[in-house]
Amino acid sequence: MTATEVTLTLNDEEKELIQEILEERHRSLLMEISHTDHHHFKVVLQKKARLLESVLIRLAVPV
Repeated sequence: MTATEVTLTLNDEEKELIQEILEERHRSLLMEISHTDHHHFKVVLQKKARLLESVLIRLAVPV
């Protein structure tokens, strides 16, 4: 997989909103994972959760 760099300029309020939305989606994914019995679906959800965690970590780093 190749990486694509994207630059997005956000003010503090916009950044907080994006983080809040992503954090809520992450919590929702974790809940979905815990309630899923189908192995393949669980693996797909876990991959999405890890990707979201990665983005949230990068958003938290001060520029």
